[in-house]
Amino acid sequence: MIKVLRDTILKTYWINSKINNGKKLYFNNIFFPSFLESVNNHFIISEHYELRDAFLNSPVKGLINSIFNPNKAFFNALDLSVAINVSINGFCNEKYVNNDVIVNSANYICELLKKQMYEDKIIRELLKELDKDLKSFDFHIEREKIENILNDKIKIFKTYFGRFKNENYSTGVKVYHQANNESWINWKDENSIDINHSCVEFDSGFFLCGFDYKRFSGESLKIASSEKGKEFFNPQKYKWGENVIWAQ
Repeated sequence: MIKVLRDTILKTYWINSKINNGKKLYFNNIFFPSFLESVNNHFIISEHYELRDAFLNSPVKGLINSIFNPNKAFFNALDLSVAINVSINGFCNEKYVNNDVIVNSANYICELLKKQMYEDKIIRELLKELDKDLKSFDFHIEREKIENILNDKIKIFKTYFGRFKNENYSTGVKVYHQANNESWINWKDENSIDINHSCVEFDSGFFLCGFDYKRFSGESLKIASSEKGKEFFNPQKYKWGENVIWAQ
């Protein structure tokens, strides 16, 4: 009862608030946790992880947050399937991860999320302010295509990191990753993934344990930190922000 009353008071405030990203706080603190709780028990994606566990990690959190990035298109079922797999390290624990269920969960979440965002006044207002139209949330991807990617570790990595790529920049980062049938990082440049990027700040989910990074200029990653949903390559110590997320 107390929680319901608290949520009602906060929702009333955030409906009318344009201060401190109030509508985004409403999405992150009330709308989406309630949404995730309603779908969590419908899908068993792994022997060791619940669906909600994947959404607590940066690969999926960053993807969900991209909904409110005016420079990003809405994600689709392929993007979400891959992000869930990466979030629980499914690419190196194939025996314990059910990719078939991951695809089912991604499709269902996209479908239901679009519907519930459309029905929510606060979310509709926020998307309108960002000039994003839910009609363009076209999440349908041929299932066979998704399954083909989830069954190939290299395709998973290229798809996942590809969302961070911006061809308008000549600068960027090489991402070093495991090869198929190997559990260690392959540091050969020809086997890395080139991600063109401004390198000023990265969306959440770019720097992950189990991968290595080097700028096109040759500068290797020593430390990465995150602050307010953004991640930083070799920041000054005084700019480490909320936490260190990757360290050599």
